[in-house]
Order: sequence, then C-alpha cells, then structure tokens
Amino acid sequence: MKMKNSELLKAFRYVWKNQRIWVLFSALISLFMGLIPITNLWVVKELINEVAAVLGGAKQEYTASFLLLLAQFALLFVSSAVLKGQELLDKQTEIKLDHDLQQMVMQKTSSAPLAFYDVPAFHDTIERVYTGHGIRFMQPVKNIFEIGRYFTTLLSFFAFLLSVHWGLVLVSLAGSIPVLLVLVRFGNQRFHLRFHQTPLAREASYLKHLLIDRQAAKEVRLFQMKEFLLRGWSDKYRKNSQELLKLTRREKLAMIGMDGLTALFYVSAAGLIIWLARTTKVTIGDFVALGQAVQGTQGAMNGIVTHLARIHETRLYIREFFQFIELDLSAYEIKRGTAPFPRPLETGITVDNLSFCYPGSERYTLRNVSFSISPGERIAIVGENGSGKTTLVKCLMGLYRLSEGQIRFDGLPLEEIGESEFFRNLTVIFQDFMHYDFTVRENISIGQLEAAADLERVKRAAQKSGADRFVQRMADGYDTYLGRSFRDGEDLSGGQWQKVALARALFSDGQVIILDEPTAALDPRAEMEVFQKFDQLTQNSTAVFISHRMAAARMADRILVMKDGALLESGSHEELMALGGEYQRMYDMQAKWYV
Repeated sequence: MKMKNSELLKAFRYVWKNQRIWVLFSALISLFMGLIPITNLWVVKELINEVAAVLGGAKQEYTASFLLLLAQFALLFVSSAVLKGQELLDKQTEIKLDHDLQQMVMQKTSSAPLAFYDVPAFHDTIERVYTGHGIRFMQPVKNIFEIGRYFTTLLSFFAFLLSVHWGLVLVSLAGSIPVLLVLVRFGNQRFHLRFHQTPLAREASYLKHLLIDRQAAKEVRLFQMKEFLLRGWSDKYRKNSQELLKLTRREKLAMIGMDGLTALFYVSAAGLIIWLARTTKVTIGDFVALGQAVQGTQGAMNGIVTHLARIHETRLYIREFFQFIELDLSAYEIKRGTAPFPRPLETGITVDNLSFCYPGSERYTLRNVSFSISPGERIAIVGENGSGKTTLVKCLMGLYRLSEGQIRFDGLPLEEIGESEFFRNLTVIFQDFMHYDFTVRENISIGQLEAAADLERVKRAAQKSGADRFVQRMADGYDTYLGRSFRDGEDLSGGQWQKVALARALFSDGQVIILDEPTAALDPRAEMEVFQKFDQLTQNSTAVFISHRMAAARMADRILVMKDGALLESGSHEELMALGGEYQRMYDMQAKWYV
C-alpha cells in the first residue's frame, strides 16, 4: 500500500504544484454539489406535502408551492451552471497538464541513450506513456473530490434515514461492497490487457502509417501492397479488439449481476419503508423522500466504490509513467566532462579494445576493436551487412556508451570532453539522414539554428556541397520549404537531398568528418558527384567514411575491414589486395559486375 500511496501522492503533489487554483476550485465544487441532493430531496418532500395538502383541501394557498418550485428551479440551474464551469476549467487544466507531461516524456525520450532505440521494449513503454497524461494525472484528484462529494451526500442521506430507522442505512450499504470488488478486479484486467496488447498495437499502427504515409505511397501502389497491409492491419486490430470485447463482455455481465443485487437491496429497503408507513405516521412526501434517499444512498455508495476502483486503475498508469520518467539510464549514459575538444588535433584518434553490446543483451556487436587515426588521415570502413561498421562509427561519434575499452582524441578520453564541444567538432552525414520539412536555410543550419540568420554562411556551405545551384532556382531561395507534408513546398531528388545534407555537415565546420554510407540510395552519377565533393572537402581533414562500394574506398588513405564485429584487416587498397583476404574477396565480387 505504501507504493500505491507514493504514486498517488506524487501525482497529487504535481497537480497541486502546477494547477493549485483548479484543485481548490474542484474541492469547493465537490462540497457544494455533495449538498445539492439532500437539499433537493427536502424541497421535493415539502413540495409533495404542500400539493397534497392543497389537493386534500387542508390548504387554499399556493404561495408555498410556487416558492418551492422556484427553489427547485434555482437548485437545478445553479448546479448545472456550476458543473459546466467546472467542465471548462477541467478541460483547460487537462490541456495544460497534458502539454507539460508530454514535454517531460519527450525530454526523457530524446535524452535517452541512442542504444535504447534498438530495444523493442523501450518503444513499447513509450507507446503506453505517450498519450493521455493530463486526464490521467487529474483523475486521481478528481476521483478523490468525487468521493468527497458522494461522501457528503451519503452523510446527509444517512442523517435523514437514521432519523426514521437504522435498518434503512444498513440495507442501502449492503449492495456496494461486491460492486467495489468487481470494479477493482476488472480495472486490473484492463490495465494488464493494454500492457499485453502494446506490441501488436504498435505493429497495427505501423501498418496504418504505411497506408497513409506520403513517402510510402509510391511503393504501396507499385508493389500492390494495399491488400497485404490492410489485411495485416485488420488482423492485428481485430485480435486486440476481440480481446478487449471479451473482457468488456465479462465486465458487463458481472455488472448486470451487481445491478441485480443492488435492485434486490433497494426492494428490501422499499419493503421496510412500506412497513414503516403502516406502523408510524408518514406523509406522502416523507414516503417519496425515503425512497429517493435509499436510492440516493445506494447511488452515492456506488459512486464512491466506482471512483475508488478508478483511482486504483489510474494508479497503474501513473506508476508506469513515473517508472519511465525516473528510469535510471546512468548505466548506459555516456559520462560527459567539461574539457574542450583538442583544436587542432595533433596526435589523432585512438580506439583501444573497444567492445559494445546493446542494453539488455549479452551478445557483443563489437569485440576488442583497436586502431588509430592520424590527423588529416582519411579512413574507409568496409564490410558486409551486420559486420559492425555503423555501430563502430556511432561509438566514434559518442552516441553509444562503450561496454569496454576507450576512445581518445589527442590522448583525451571521449567522456571527458564536453558534449556540446564534442558534437560541434564533428561533421556527420548518416546513411538515413533526415529530410526535414523545414526551409532550406533551417535544413542546412539544423545543428546550429542560432546561426541560421547568417545567410552568407548558409550559402557558403551550400556552394561547397553543390546545393546552391538548385536552391537559387527556387521561388523563395533559402526560405523555400522542402517537402509537401505541411506546405506546398519543393520536392527534392535523392541527389539534391544528399547535397543539402552535405551542406548541413559543412555548416558545422567540424574537425572530424564522418560519412555513414551517405550514397547508398543514389544513382551512380549522383554518387560519383558526392564522392568527388567529399574527396575535395576532406583534403587535409581527418575523415572516416563507411562505403558499400569497394571502389569508393580506394580514395581513403587506409581501409579498415570489419567482419562479425571484429577488425579483420587494415591497410591501403594495394596492401589489402596483396594480402588476398576478405577485402580482396569483396572487391573481386563487386568487380565482376563491371566486367
């Protein structure tokens, strides 16, 4: 129970700290609304007695009846207006909390070590905690106030029923305990079902995304994938839906049984009221009021147990939210110091016995990799798919925390260099670099957006990469939006995007240039042009590039050959060909295609 209280207390403290006015207003409204039922009951009782007296001839005046009708109207109008005001404030609060809590999740997600993005369970957790935070954090507070409201109503009805007979209170309470047990049980089952369904729901969401995504639209039509994707989405959607319907069916059947039990206790209470009417002096207004009070008591009790069950169910979601936000990633985070990056590099980069495995895995993706890069040296990394090339480069870029070993820059361990300082000295183009639906200017300056206003600097980077030629032909030049997802922007070819990405890398003006198979999706001419640019721009620069083409690797000063996560061979093209090993095998294999 300590854990339960801790989670709810965290949620309550957060809401109190950020939405104090809403909490206070909700508390006052709950107290006010809790007294409305007994007040309305008294008005109805007196109104019936007044009308009965007039109809029976005991009274001739209608004034009291009209005043009571006016009071009933005022109660209905004021309570309705108050509830509408609360609904508006609830929505405003939900939007504000949802914004702040989503921001917390995005901050946690975006600061998580990159290696976690290759762990499916991490994506499942994100899927569960990413939506509906505002309402879920509000619900425990709202439920507590609703319980307070129903409890106020309950006490007032108890006082009224006890003034007649204690048995009415006992019968009214008896049917509520089974309802609480049923609601708690099915609340647990709903949460665990959602937890179990998350992986399949993510797959269904992915298939749906492919059906509506602009980027995928060409291949969906070309390969006639529509029926395959629709069938896959439908199967997964139906499977999850059927499981949910099965649970809902069981819950509703159980609630029908509970409603029958509640009705049985109500009939028992009604029988007791009839017996009391025969043995004591009870007016027609008293009789109606007692019946409504018994119903109201049962309704208030059911309201209390329903909100208790909801608190329990919501607690499960809040627990997962805090578990994610408070997830200790220190074992995987790269410890960062504050040392400046060596400028210029004098002794170069040293990789010493580097080993790496992903979080939660015992299988090493890289094992005991060692090599050095001299200042101004150009290194090519080659190898078959799955050999560890990209993982090695991500370690060099400081994106993965090493499981073992060390990387040094001029003898300074990578983790001692300040993060911003380190990334500012890298120029990187990934194989799957992002196509941002931003302006050309923003796309090029994405790593240093504060410098986007320096148009001359943006242009210089674009001129070096060759992007300036086609940007100049655009209507809005460097302020033209790229992509058509949100605006009527410009669509670029693969080669043009490659030049924008190259300009983005050049804009950063880093000391170390890294290219991770940047030409994998280009035609031969565009690929040759990019490598020519790369050859020109990396003269006298420290550069590392991955290439699936052996011919491109020839322009490197030295080639590293990776296989099964280990460094197998190292040397120039001529040395490796003379060695007659893995490099020669891959080179000859590709050369056959051109003979």
